[in-house]
Amino acid sequence: MSRASWGAAALTLVLATQLAGLRILVVSGNSMSPSIRDGDLVLTARLWRGGEVGDVVLMERPSDGQLLLHRVIQRGAGWRRTQGDASLSPDAERISDAAVLGGLAAVIPTGLLASLPLDLVAAQFSAGRNVNVGITSALGARVEMSGPTLVGADAHGQLLPGGRATWTLTLTPCPTGVAGECAGTTNTLRIDPDRFAPIATSGIARSLRLTSTCRPVGSTTWTASADLFTAAWSAANLATGRLASLSAGATASECQIQVTLLGSITAANATISLPLRWGPE
Repeated sequence: MSRASWGAAALTLVLATQLAGLRILVVSGNSMSPSIRDGDLVLTARLWRGGEVGDVVLMERPSDGQLLLHRVIQRGAGWRRTQGDASLSPDAERISDAAVLGGLAAVIPTGLLASLPLDLVAAQFSAGRNVNVGITSALGARVEMSGPTLVGADAHGQLLPGGRATWTLTLTPCPTGVAGECAGTTNTLRIDPDRFAPIATSGIARSLRLTSTCRPVGSTTWTASADLFTAAWSAANLATGRLASLSAGATASECQIQVTLLGSITAANATISLPLRWGPE
């Protein structure tokens, strides 16, 4: 073949690749195992956007722009719900049509290719983290906790970015007229400033969103209580870490505390331990 013919063939191949929107990516994580494993090479194509139930699609997650390769499990007008094959629950966010970048065209199942200089942006499938909540209470105040309920977790129960864990708490404030640790007119559920301080500047602590809703025990009406980010918490301003408040002597209240993992965390095998405190402010 002449040099001109080789050049024309190469140009045709480049144009076809661009038109098809082909991308070669290396998988990071195992949420699509066993069909796609960590280190596998995948080829996606924009022309094969797929998006039907059962298709595997490459998408851009709305919350942080991260690329994700998961299977479509539900589809509506202009959106899709996705889930990893090895995940116990669907992904936390619905994916719009515009966020779908292509469909899975091929998989080369070998972890050896992960060492090649390829674009490592397939998806942080295994960027999940264990999330724990620990609560201490003042003497005289009581707290009971159950949960968590997980949404957007992998097969090991670790939250993936955008996933959330919800705990249900029953908070009983201190009775009135009690001295010592129970003295005070307002009982508050808040981030514990002493126990949180050692991790306050870490990427783990700064990657959480906390929301809370409460209702008197026996009531059916929930009331939004707080929506805060640990990145904005300040030991100098305890109000930035306040989740719920009850007057001393008030009846017990049922609260739901939801922790959302906002993005990937680079620390390997990290566990998020969120310390809270219940008692007089």
